[in-house]
Amino acid sequence: MIESHSILGLTFAALIYIVSVTGAFTLFVEEIAVWENADAPMAERVSAQAYQAALENAYGERGEGSDIHSLLTFGPTEFAPALMVRLNETLANGEERHTDWIANPQTGALLGEADTPLSHLIEQLHVALHLPAPWGRYLVGLLGVCMFSLVISGILAHPTIFKDAFKLRFDRNRRIAWTDLHNRLSVWGLPFHLVLTFTGGFLGLAGLIIGAVAMLAYDGDRERALVSLQGPQPIEGAQLAGLPPVGQMVRQIREVREDGHPIELIIVRDPHNSGGITAINMLDDSILDSRYSLIFRNSGAFVETYGGEGAPAGLRALAMLQPLHFGTFGGYPIKFLYFVMALALTWVTSSGMKIWFSRREQQGRAVPRMRAAWHGMTAGLTLGLAGATLASAAGVGELVLPICLAAWIAAIAAFLLAPFRWETFYPVALIASAMLLLGAAGIATVTSGATTGLPAVVSIAVLVIALMLAGFALRRWRRDDSFAHWVAAGTQPG
Repeated sequence: MIESHSILGLTFAALIYIVSVTGAFTLFVEEIAVWENADAPMAERVSAQAYQAALENAYGERGEGSDIHSLLTFGPTEFAPALMVRLNETLANGEERHTDWIANPQTGALLGEADTPLSHLIEQLHVALHLPAPWGRYLVGLLGVCMFSLVISGILAHPTIFKDAFKLRFDRNRRIAWTDLHNRLSVWGLPFHLVLTFTGGFLGLAGLIIGAVAMLAYDGDRERALVSLQGPQPIEGAQLAGLPPVGQMVRQIREVREDGHPIELIIVRDPHNSGGITAINMLDDSILDSRYSLIFRNSGAFVETYGGEGAPAGLRALAMLQPLHFGTFGGYPIKFLYFVMALALTWVTSSGMKIWFSRREQQGRAVPRMRAAWHGMTAGLTLGLAGATLASAAGVGELVLPICLAAWIAAIAAFLLAPFRWETFYPVALIASAMLLLGAAGIATVTSGATTGLPAVVSIAVLVIALMLAGFALRRWRRDDSFAHWVAAGTQPG
């Protein structure tokens, strides 16, 4: 079990680290998107007329001769108190185009295109490692399965892991201290680790799972499988002269239903077809599967309520997967708990590698280049994300991905070229990351208007992260000076 645990960990450690650290920040992609558009007007509620106007205004921005797949409105919600609209279309030349706008929540007027390169980068790194669809999602799904296996094999490999749940030997050498903290964080966060890895694996492999369900339960009929898992699908109907009466649907919901649940998302699929679907997704914080959909035909006829209380148990269990994975239930207390536990999972991955490197050194089988590459990867990811944050704040969203990749690759290359100096390079990379984040917070505050409300809170969070990185880097420098002193004296630190 110990051998299988090590092999799995070493094979997938780098990818697991990337998915884990970006997963911690994916919890706040909605807030980051609002920060990137700090001038967007905030609101708690949008009128039915404003929803209709926003969709019609976005529709008016379509390309000439394009085929419209869907129109969406997002929010406002607790985590993103702004109104955004998206148009998904295929242009006349065959190009797929997805355009987001910020809309005025009072009138539905479009105020300009939404610019969310940083939140998009973080989310795509987490859910697909920025690889082409669907292969990136499948790889991340397999990583979820691998991480779930690591958790189980780690428990089986250490029969006293629960008995020693509070055993911390910080007075021993560094490898024993790392091992104890690695095992303790693994145990303390065990429920979280099991839930997160299982749901991540399922969500990443959902496309394959739907295909398997269609093959086994519906004789290969994927459409029937989609209906059972996602609700009613579009059917052939008469051609509509304009957009579906979304405003009328919203008014009908608010007049008939007295629960007061907010609208999270409106999806208009196949908008010219009266047999198409308009799904109005509602939020219900009283249940774990906190979303349900009111389904209308695009003609305006109500079809059914899909999901939520009263839905079949299997459907509700599937609906729980996404809230359980992304911590979107229970408000900000749950989000912050997930953030801390995701960082703990990241540290468990990193410390597992450090333990393995230390063990190899003690056995006289050191792997300095592999160790340098690992630290270059982790420091480079931090540096790359910090550079991307600065680029987003400076309004050069098109450079977010290139800057992130360039900084990441440069850090790995620098660490590999001087593998025995990685302990010097590491704090330098962290200090550079802190300076980039400080610059991003300053620019967002001064030039982008992130001075009040949620944008201001995100700017403060960026500032706090920068100070923590700087503090950690200074601590590393002091520790390295102590290490150099021990080496010069002919002794080794305890």
